[in-house]
Amino acid sequence: MSETLFNLKTLKKITKIILADDHDVVKHGVESVLRETISGPEIIKVSSINELRNQMLCHKDVHLIILDIKMPGGNTVETVKDIKANYPETKILMYSAYEEPQYAVNFIRNGADGYLGKSQPLKKIALAIKVLENDKRFVDENIEDEMFNDDRTNGLSLSNILSHREFQILALLAEGKSNIDISSELNLKKSTVSTYKKRIMQKLNINNNMGLVDAYRTDFNNFVD
Repeated sequence: MSETLFNLKTLKKITKIILADDHDVVKHGVESVLRETISGPEIIKVSSINELRNQMLCHKDVHLIILDIKMPGGNTVETVKDIKANYPETKILMYSAYEEPQYAVNFIRNGADGYLGKSQPLKKIALAIKVLENDKRFVDENIEDEMFNDDRTNGLSLSNILSHREFQILALLAEGKSNIDISSELNLKKSTVSTYKKRIMQKLNINNNMGLVDAYRTDFNNFVD
C-alpha cells in the first residue's frame, strides 16, 4: 500500500519531448511508439546539437530529451552536462547504437537519467519513460548486466559514478548536514541542493538519507581497504 502511494506521489507525467537524432528513420520509429503510448504528446524533432540547444531555449518546460549518443554539431557528453546544469528537471534518455557498458557509465555519471541501446525493441522506450516518470534511473537490463560483469566497470567507486559536485554533496549529507547547511557551505540555492540530492538518489537507486549515508561509508571503507 505504501509503495503504491509513493509511486502516485512521485509520478511526473512526461508529455513534452525533444527527439534528438540525425537519422529520420530512427526519429519516425521512436515518434510512432511515443504517440502510441503517451496521450497527446508534444514531440519536437531535431537533427543536431545546435537545433537541440535552440529548442531548449524556446521550450524551457521540456520533460524529456531522447538523445542519440552521436550528434552533429557538438559533444554529447558536454551537451548533457550543460542541459542538466541549466534545466535540472529535464530528463535525458540516451538512445545509442553503442551498447558497451562504459558508454552508459560515462553518460549517467555526467547527468543522463537513462541509457537504452538501439538494438532493443522500440517498445522499451515506453518502459524507460515509465521508469523516468517515477524519478528512477533507467538502464537497459542487458547493458546493466554487463556493467556489473565487465572488468572495465567492476569496482567503480561513487566518485566514478557521480559528478564532482554530486560526490561533494553526498559527503556533506553523510556528515549529517542538512540541505540548508550545504547550500550555505557551497554557496548554492537550497533548491539546487535538493535537485542534486534527488539526482544522487536516482543514480544510486536509493530512496532515503540513511541509504545515502550507508553508500558513502561503504564506498569510503572500500577505498581505504
